[in-house]
Formats: sequence, structure tokens, C-alpha cells
Amino acid sequence: MKKLFKYIVTPILVFSTIISCQDDDVDISVPSQRVIFTSEQDQANQIRLNTDLTFGDVSTGVVSRRWTFPEGVANVTESTSDIVKAVFTKVGRHNVVLNQVFEEEAFVGGEKRSRELDTTIAVTVLEPVAIDLKANYINPDGTLGAALNIASNAQNVILAGRSIRYTLETAGEPQDIDWTLEGGDPETEENVNEVDITYKRLGVYGLNLKAANGRPFGEAIANIPNLIRVIPSTDPVTLDEIRGKKDGTLELNFSRELNEDTIEPDNFSISIENGGMPITPAPVIESITLDPAKQNVLVIKIADDQVYIDDTVKVSYTAGTLTTTDAVQADSFTDITMDAFEQGENLLEKTPIAYSFEKNTDLAQWPNQNWGGKWELFDFSINFGRGRTGTNSGVLDMEANGGAVIAHILGTVDVKAGQTYEIGAWTYIESQVNTPAGVNFPDFRIYLRPNPNFATGPNPAYTSAFPTNQWVYSSILVTPNETEGKQLLIRGDNEFNDMPLKIFIDDIFMSEVDLRP
Repeated sequence: MKKLFKYIVTPILVFSTIISCQDDDVDISVPSQRVIFTSEQDQANQIRLNTDLTFGDVSTGVVSRRWTFPEGVANVTESTSDIVKAVFTKVGRHNVVLNQVFEEEAFVGGEKRSRELDTTIAVTVLEPVAIDLKANYINPDGTLGAALNIASNAQNVILAGRSIRYTLETAGEPQDIDWTLEGGDPETEENVNEVDITYKRLGVYGLNLKAANGRPFGEAIANIPNLIRVIPSTDPVTLDEIRGKKDGTLELNFSRELNEDTIEPDNFSISIENGGMPITPAPVIESITLDPAKQNVLVIKIADDQVYIDDTVKVSYTAGTLTTTDAVQADSFTDITMDAFEQGENLLEKTPIAYSFEKNTDLAQWPNQNWGGKWELFDFSINFGRGRTGTNSGVLDMEANGGAVIAHILGTVDVKAGQTYEIGAWTYIESQVNTPAGVNFPDFRIYLRPNPNFATGPNPAYTSAFPTNQWVYSSILVTPNETEGKQLLIRGDNEFNDMPLKIFIDDIFMSEVDLRP
């Protein structure tokens, strides 16, 4: 009896007339050799509903062939042709089987196999890209409120300084999602399915949303003019954030649009410490201006100095004339600390490093470092449904009283000796930890190897107050002593927590920063 060999093809190249082959280039000196193509091999044979996929068999020494398609999924059921163009009319994953009989035992990838081969080609047919947008008011206590009317010219009314949660459901697996939220803070977002937007400026604003894929191509667009009408509020005006800027200025982000004529610089004061010591001479405010593009933001410029990322900056205000455009005066505040700093370019974006877990999901690129003991009590995986941006995230799943050490071996990032870098990541935990008093909290750390600095602290530590069920960014400053290419080394420590801890990781970040001289 003849031996029948079966294969499942993982396509890797594009069919264009004939440019290459699945397992080997065609070698006419080999009498019998399997060589198969599809037109979407570099896209893992993903196509859209009611579009076509071309299959090609340019094997040598073929006596007979038969392509078999599942019943009811394409306009072809069987064919004996060397080239077959099939239109797929059913969503799902479908197996197309090619049966070949050769003159003699055929070579596959340089290995001699049987005279008769069955090859299965998996085809994924995606539905058209579609979007379903919903929105709800966020109540002052943080709970979700009433639904909005998602329609052009709906002019859903919201008080200035209040927020709306937009939730997007998609079909057809779009890879790129772009939000433009007129009048909102933030005004743009990318590759997220849920956004909380605060409306700080009076007026009427629309929303533009696009979900798309380059290949297989598909897109859905929603342009909704006059969706939101922001009206005056009597709510107290709050200072939501103090952010340092790379140009050395400070941004004070208030909850509402401010009246420029009511700014009084003399009512503000600022203090700066670095390394636990006050800087001298003491900082003097040179000017305070309203950001013309974001009129809820005050910009503070310091005379003959600037703020740096490693500074501890505190701002105070004595209530005076500062008033919102809806006539609410700002209250006094004391020693509010700078809690963010403008980020530079993410150096990892120009490397093969899978900083966002989207383009490379091969777990072999994140090997266990085999430290032994508690450091072996973990599992690492890729989650394909919970990404901060995109759809994917890394998951470090540590057992109770366990730990984890993994490295990323796909590519390096170049660093310079003596240059300081911000290294951070967004992490997400589902439940609070259970750690006894007086011991170390569980933590997450990112090192650079070779020559990692293990004195680098938690980034972050998962204290009992750490937020759950939301993405949180944490970063540290690292100054390498070497000029060389570095890989990422990730360590999780759950030694004193008697419960398992699952850490979702996304959007690892690394950028050059300047420290105070």
C-alpha cells in the first residue's frame, strides 16, 4: 500500500506570476519536487469576504493533482488546474487540500517524501470591517451614566469639565483605529477601543473615527458632526495635571477653559528640588500665558532656568482673579507636584524589539532565563484581546510566592555611555495583592543587558493602593556605562504575595532625557 503524506502549509511568500516557492525554488534538475504558492502567503492567507485568492502548483514531476475546497465556501469545489482562482463567500477558517501524485518520490524542502502528497492550505476569510460606536456620560463619582445619542447634529449636552466614555466594537479585525475628538482632552487617540474624553471648552464639537486594515484591505469611517454641545458649569475648577515640557516650561492643565484676562502671575509660586536639595537661586516665574491651542492650559516660563525630568517641582496658587470662561473662580492650592513630563521619541520603534507585542508574537523571542527557585514559578504568554493600544499585550503570570525572569532576544537598542534614558511600560493587574506588612510588595522591573544594573528599582511596585483593571504607566531613569546594543531583560517578583499575580504589559517605552546639570 502506498504511504500518503499530509502537510499543513504555513505560507510565507507572495504569488506574483511566479517569484519564488513555498519550500524551495524550482530546481528543474529535480524530477519530482513540491512547489506551491498562494497570492496572499505573506498575509497568512487572510482575505476579505467575497474576494479572491489564487492558488498555484508549479511542482515538477506531477502526474496528477486535485484541489478540493470545502462545500459552500467558495465558487470552486474541485479543480485539476495548476492555477486556481477562487472567490470565498463564507466567513471563517477553511482548509483547501491539494492532492498530488508524482512520477517518483517527491522532494519537500530538500527532503525526499512519498510519491503521493496531501497539502492543506488554511485560508481565513474575514468579514468586512465594521464599527459600532456607543457613548455614555461619566458621572462625577466615576460611575457610568446615561447613553448618548450617536447621530449627526445630536448636540448631546455636557457641562464643561465633565467626561464621556466612548466604546467601540469592531468586526473584520481592523489593525488601525484613529480617533479625532473635537474639543476633547485628549483630542486624538490611536488603536484603543475605549476612551474617556473630558470636554473643557465651551462650544459644539464633532467626532471622526476610522478603523482600517491595509491588507487585506478594509475600512469603516464614522464622521459625526455636532455630536457634543459643551455648556457652562458651576462645578469647581480643578487643576488636573502639572506637566514638564522638553522646552523647560511647565503646563498647568485645568478642568475648564480659562479667561486669559484674569491671569495674575503674582498669585503663583514655584519651588524646585533636585536630589532632595532646593535649587539655588530659587526659581522666579518670568511669565504665565494661556496656551492658544488648549485654553484650559497655563504655560509657566521660569526666568534664567528651566525644569528637568529629574526635578521635583511644586506649584502653589493663592486665589485671586483667575476665572473660567463660564465665570467660576479657581480655588487656592498648595504645593501641587509635577506629575508628568513630555516624552521624546520612543527609540524602540526603530528596532525589531516587540515593544507593543503586535508585530512579533513568537514566544521563543521571550525565553525564560532559568534563574531557578522561585524565578521558575511563572508562565509568559501573548494575550490577543487585551492591549492598551492595538489588540495584544504580554502576560507575565506568576504563581503565589513566585517570580519570573525573561529576556527579549529579537534585536537590540543602541545606547550611549553616560546618556540617561527614560524606560517605562504600561501594566495592568486585575486584582489587588495580599502582602503582609513589613515585606516587599510585588513588582515589575525592566533592565538592559548585557551589564544590567540590578540596583534599578521597581517599575512599578504593586502596592495595596495600586489601581486595578486599568492601564497604568510607570518609568525609571537609567544611565548606562557602556556604548553598545542592549536587549530587554524583564523581571517580576511575587515572593511575598500569597496569591497569583497576572501582569499585562504593553507599549514598552525608551527615550533619551536630559537631567539637571
